[in-house]
Amino acid sequence: MNTLILGIEGALLFLTVVCFCLGKKYHILKQVLIVLYIVTMAVYLIWRIGWTIPTNNVLSIILGIILVLAELGGFCLSLVFYRMFFKKFQRPVQNLDVYADGQYPTVDVFIATYNEETPILKRSIVAALLMHYPSPELVNIYVCDDGSRENVKKLCEELGVHHVVRETHEHAKAGNLNHALKVSSGELVVTMDADMVPRTDFLEKTVGYFHNKNMGFIQTPQTFFNDDPYQFNLFATNTIGNDQDFFMRSIEQQKDAFNATMYVGSNAIFRRKALDSVGGFATGVITEDMATGMLLQAKKWDTGFVNENLASGLAPETFGDLIKQRDRWARGNIQVAKKWHPWRVKGLDLMQRVIYTDGIHYWFSGIYKLVFLLAPILFLVFGQYSLQTSFSQILIFWLPAFIASQLTFNLVSEKKQTVMLSNIYETATAPFMAYGVFNELFLKSKQKFAVTRKGVNSEDSFYNWRTAWPIIVLLVLSLLGLVRGICFIFGIWASPFPKEGIYINIFWLIYNSFALILASYLSNERPRLRKSERFQTEKSIVINFYNLGQVQGHILDWNEDGARIALMSQNKNNYTQGEFVIDGNQFKFNCVWQHQSMEKLIIGVTFDDLNLSAYEYIIEHTYAQSSTLYQNPQYSNQLWHIVVKWWVDTLRKRKAH
Repeated sequence: MNTLILGIEGALLFLTVVCFCLGKKYHILKQVLIVLYIVTMAVYLIWRIGWTIPTNNVLSIILGIILVLAELGGFCLSLVFYRMFFKKFQRPVQNLDVYADGQYPTVDVFIATYNEETPILKRSIVAALLMHYPSPELVNIYVCDDGSRENVKKLCEELGVHHVVRETHEHAKAGNLNHALKVSSGELVVTMDADMVPRTDFLEKTVGYFHNKNMGFIQTPQTFFNDDPYQFNLFATNTIGNDQDFFMRSIEQQKDAFNATMYVGSNAIFRRKALDSVGGFATGVITEDMATGMLLQAKKWDTGFVNENLASGLAPETFGDLIKQRDRWARGNIQVAKKWHPWRVKGLDLMQRVIYTDGIHYWFSGIYKLVFLLAPILFLVFGQYSLQTSFSQILIFWLPAFIASQLTFNLVSEKKQTVMLSNIYETATAPFMAYGVFNELFLKSKQKFAVTRKGVNSEDSFYNWRTAWPIIVLLVLSLLGLVRGICFIFGIWASPFPKEGIYINIFWLIYNSFALILASYLSNERPRLRKSERFQTEKSIVINFYNLGQVQGHILDWNEDGARIALMSQNKNNYTQGEFVIDGNQFKFNCVWQHQSMEKLIIGVTFDDLNLSAYEYIIEHTYAQSSTLYQNPQYSNQLWHIVVKWWVDTLRKRKAH
């Protein structure tokens, strides 16, 4: 019997590898691979439930059941994921040409702000003013200032946009937006967070879809022009993408096939009538965005996703801020489930209910990940069984399912995400997400909406033990388990366990430890020396130095604060102040540093008192650059080398010039 099962599993494994190799070229084989994954995983789980629950004692039975439930939970998440990705979907492009009569809808742009610094807010307002639209007079900008700040009011007056405040501040961001709805009248409403900068073609790429009179909202991805803590703290800027990219660019696109696109709080455009039909933006939960989108879809409004980088903002800049943000999202999803559970909301179809339930269920994956991290520790360190089987049975049932899961996800994600990268993300946040979900479910948390800090910069590196300690504890216990397991195998210590069980758990701990090591690195907060991100360019300029005359050069990178410039002159003069002109815009500057690099003299400058025209020019050619000119970066998403490389880069001191 075992020989027959082994033969079947071997054939499935061979077919899995073939489909993976050819699935990039033939979509039908990608679909076959998904089916093979489901079959091998189902066989594995049947075996797990029926033959592997330990019976040593009551505690081992409980631990065994918990582990199986975690695996079943993960399998349910994967079923919905692969159903969404079974057929590739992309919404047909609809631009403004559909308004052949020239009767374009009026547009209100809401920029929600509470405590963001005015330099961050200014570039978002200016970018909104720079958006192209055939009839600019039809666009109105509303800065929804829930901080009621005088400096923001003054900024709005200088830029000629509406400054909206309210006497009371109930329901946080959702209440702020609902108040703005009452003092505006545009047919379409754009929602932007204060740090999100729309590109010049945002309206050109989104308004056309509203020619469909039933279109309720269009969501575009949230993208980011700075490194998130994974990229920055792991020295992986050019290696991995932002951890939200896969959801924002791939999962949202596939949800669109089922009219289940999730509203993510910014970078979206709504039909006002649709918002009116559900009473405005949803209130009473801290993830009002998700609830608003779901309620609109329940009212049978069409929704859509335009998979283009049409607005970018600031990702959380410390791992601690990222944890707080994810904790808020986890709690918010639980709150939505309590108030508007997808299976109780009337009007949703079956797939919409499944997809929204899956979105809520996803936040339980932190609990599942903790179970997977603790199971081998409990065995090798504390002697508690959660799995009881032989090594040969593991090879027959678990190995094909494991390989199928790795290959299927890596193929379907099209190199935009990998199993290993997902494992690191989930491991790093698991203790905090598990606590947040448990707290919201059972302890009736009073957590309120909180704005994620933006524009954080510092000159010092520090290790954040508050975010690190759960990971450190798990890593130390895992390494202790590895040492004990190796000592048992080589007979250094007498083993109370069967050798086959030790082999299984040693492999498990090695897999977990890699993710835990990288997760522990994330709490080492590197210094962020710049207040604003720099953008590369190749603009040639003629510089007039007040003390030395004219010198030719070209800008290497720049933003609204300053620039790095390569000079054609090799003379190491004392460059101080100067100016240059681009397309009629004057840029006065102070030179703050200079050094020789690759036979070029490089200087760093800070701009001095930019006029509005010059400021607008920089914003238009950096943050707000048209999506047709922007090139999405490509990442390998390979992290094995960072385990060692991180130490080298961490010990290398980085100072501002």
